[in-house]
Amino acid sequence: MIFWKNKMYFLFLLGIMLMYIANVQYSEYRIRKAQILEKEITQLKWNYWTMKSGMIFNGMEEQVGKKVSETELIIKDEAPKILIQQGQKN
Repeated sequence: MIFWKNKMYFLFLLGIMLMYIANVQYSEYRIRKAQILEKEITQLKWNYWTMKSGMIFNGMEEQVGKKVSETELIIKDEAPKILIQQGQKN
């Protein structure tokens, strides 16, 4: 009897409960997705820094000299000379 008198109120409460459950499920889904993206971002950052440090290391003069010595190229210790034509100013 009590249910039939207040059925609209109970239906309203049921609707609110369903919306609350759906909201909790959706927010948990979004949080899990954000955590996965954060892990992926940190992994990509580490990959970036590893590649960058490797490129800087390989670009050092000593490392370039080692690679060039294998191809039998000569690295000169003196700076290149600048050629200036006569009658021309800097």
